[in-house]
Amino acid sequence: MRRSLRRISLPILSLALALAGSGRAARAADWPQFRGPLRDGVSTEKGLLRSWPATGPKVLWKRPIGEGYSGVSIAGGRLYTMDSDDKTEFALCLDPATGKEIWRTAVGPKFLDELGNGPRATPTVDDDSVFVLGAKGALVALKAADGAKVWTVELTALGGKVPTWAYSSSPLVDGGLVVLEVGGPGKSLVAFDRATGAVKWAVGDGDAAYSSPVIMTIGGVKQYVINQRAGSKIVSLSTAGEILWSHTGPPSNITMPLFIPPDRVYLSSGDDAGALLLRIKSEGGKWSVEELWKNRVMKNHFHGSVLVGEHLYGFDNGTFKCISVATGEQTWAQRGLGKGSVLLADGLLIVQSDRGDVVLAEANPAAYVEKSRFQALEGKSWTAPTLSGGRLYVRDQDEIACLDLQAHSQGAAR
Repeated sequence: MRRSLRRISLPILSLALALAGSGRAARAADWPQFRGPLRDGVSTEKGLLRSWPATGPKVLWKRPIGEGYSGVSIAGGRLYTMDSDDKTEFALCLDPATGKEIWRTAVGPKFLDELGNGPRATPTVDDDSVFVLGAKGALVALKAADGAKVWTVELTALGGKVPTWAYSSSPLVDGGLVVLEVGGPGKSLVAFDRATGAVKWAVGDGDAAYSSPVIMTIGGVKQYVINQRAGSKIVSLSTAGEILWSHTGPPSNITMPLFIPPDRVYLSSGDDAGALLLRIKSEGGKWSVEELWKNRVMKNHFHGSVLVGEHLYGFDNGTFKCISVATGEQTWAQRGLGKGSVLLADGLLIVQSDRGDVVLAEANPAAYVEKSRFQALEGKSWTAPTLSGGRLYVRDQDEIACLDLQAHSQGAAR
């Protein structure tokens, strides 16, 4: 029993420490950035439906949206995302209860690609500001209230090169810094001043890829960890921009590293790259990295896994799997969901297929147990869902929808 309580308390403790460290309060229901408050795909919300009616959860609203893969961020009772028209990419703010547009701000020219057009990055909301990244490299700070521009930095002006599939990294905001992989000579990883956009520090060489930085506290030291394209490695930086440790990782750099407290880091990449688990140690101010295991059992392509106890649930390219943290061995595999995405909430897995199905499944390491399924969207759904205030927000290239998952509002059986 004590061990189970410890497993449950670690994510909550980590969330509290992260919010305290940022110096800004966040509401429990907020989902202010890519993959949630800790960028790990985990929600602390309770009171959700344990199963859905045959017709699916109630659709509160659905509306058209312009092209783009940007996810949904919610904070302070507002929804933020990005889309595009024929020529321009936009940041936009909606009422999360109704889908009504509140404001829309042009960010930069539209990125065009045969696999999908428009912006990729998810807005990051911090206090009274929203930070967005256009697909062609416009990093913009906006006022959350009305979308007014505070500052803009063109990453290409710093020597950055637009990646093959466009800039996709979601800005990491920590205190007075905005941290991002920029690319370019001496500016591979850059921290910008939150208030002005001025460069505070820059580290390394090499082009940018698609992964987003994550905050981890290991050995009592806060650090920014990123799956870096240059050298195909995972890199940890201090808040002052000093390299603490690095390790060679899989060569495809899209998903974010996942912190497994107190000292382990999981990293996975798609194609045939595979995954590895590291243990990070600090003794006498010197950092070391121990590789615990490495295999090709789990190959997260563009969506990361979630941690439940001592198991990871995620997509091995087009197969949904569960693997053991301790050994990296697969415990089960389920096909038919494509290259989907997953989040954890109220002890259950909310899985979205790449064809718009939303699935409720048990976080069960012994077997795949599907509880409910609902066709929420019709188009290609490569955008990860967002959960806030008991509502699930999903989008594809044409539509965005809000589903009511609150148990008390529908009276579904538990």
